[in-house]
Amino acid sequence: MKKKLLFVTLYLHTGGVEKSLLALLSSIDYNKYEVDLALFDHSGLLFNMVPKEVNVLPPIYKHFSSTLSVSVLGLLKERKFRLLTGKVLSTLLGKLSLNKGIGIRWSVFKNSISKIDKHYDVAISYFDFFSNYYVTEKISANKKIVYNHQDYEFSFRQGWGSKNLERRCFSKSNYIVSVSESAEESLKKFFPDISNKIKIINNISPIETVKKMSEEEGYTDSFDGIRIATVARLAEEKGIWLALEACYLLVQQQYNIRWYIVGNGVLRKKVESKIYELGLEDRFILLGEKLNPYPFIKNCDVYVQPSLTEAHCIAVEEAKNLHCPIIVTDIPSFKKQIIDEETGVIAQLSPKGLEKSLCKLINSTELRSRLSNNLRNNQHDNQEEIDKFLELVEI
Repeated sequence: MKKKLLFVTLYLHTGGVEKSLLALLSSIDYNKYEVDLALFDHSGLLFNMVPKEVNVLPPIYKHFSSTLSVSVLGLLKERKFRLLTGKVLSTLLGKLSLNKGIGIRWSVFKNSISKIDKHYDVAISYFDFFSNYYVTEKISANKKIVYNHQDYEFSFRQGWGSKNLERRCFSKSNYIVSVSESAEESLKKFFPDISNKIKIINNISPIETVKKMSEEEGYTDSFDGIRIATVARLAEEKGIWLALEACYLLVQQQYNIRWYIVGNGVLRKKVESKIYELGLEDRFILLGEKLNPYPFIKNCDVYVQPSLTEAHCIAVEEAKNLHCPIIVTDIPSFKKQIIDEETGVIAQLSPKGLEKSLCKLINSTELRSRLSNNLRNNQHDNQEEIDKFLELVEI
């Protein structure tokens, strides 16, 4: 008899967590497992890439990612007044707390959404916060696994979490999967009593799919200088301001560069305004969200991940799989993904630090070639991480 698994996540946008989930779902033996997927809403460019064997459930809350104005109209039309009240209250609380205090909003939000009327052998929350809370408080299952995709200390300083809710969530879970050693250590500082429940399983990337998709068309301009690429949300924690300032420093030194950003986010309008202010319209290019970012990674001269915090960055793994010369910032998780001067360059966490490392790679075709060759000669697959996950399911 097949084991019944439930995966829960928020949506299927083009972020690393979503890509990792799809890669994991594509690796499951569906002769052994019956898999349901519950999403808070069905938004995101990756939604149509869910494996056909997966049973996608109706959205938990189909207006989850919608703006308040769009949600109000939809919920009034559907006469879902309880959900409407929850949306209005959670939005107001979010604004009053300057987009912080997820735990506070959950206390309102949880009363607006219903349970799934089915019992599972294993329920897996693949996203932090709301998804974790939903699995531990609303799902019936013999075993519950929740994920930690972040540096919890950084998240807590930003006001994103609620220690009380996290503690309750972790106490109701059988296992907490942390996607890197640095993320695990951060979590243990706040919750030392759950250390025995934490298992490290790195995010996985669909290597062969990435390589195949990278052969499609990417850049369509005729630029013949140095192309720099970054795949990231336009968000503070992704280091978008560091990248923009480093670009400005390089242009001031007369480097013939274009820096392409693949991704979208809440800072888009502010970033566009700053690009105009610095006169970088032809140098710092916002490409928006792309279903296929891989041709832009493969065909750049240097790939840069300027993040302020990460747990285990999928975009860096994808750039490694495509053998790009890579620059990352000096944060703990990147030191596990990149060996300085061997598989990439680790830059000081500042605009000047990024600029200095970029100058090093731009000026040395030999170094760029050596980094690419090292990555080509040290290819690995995902099987070890997949086996770790399946072991947790079977224990």
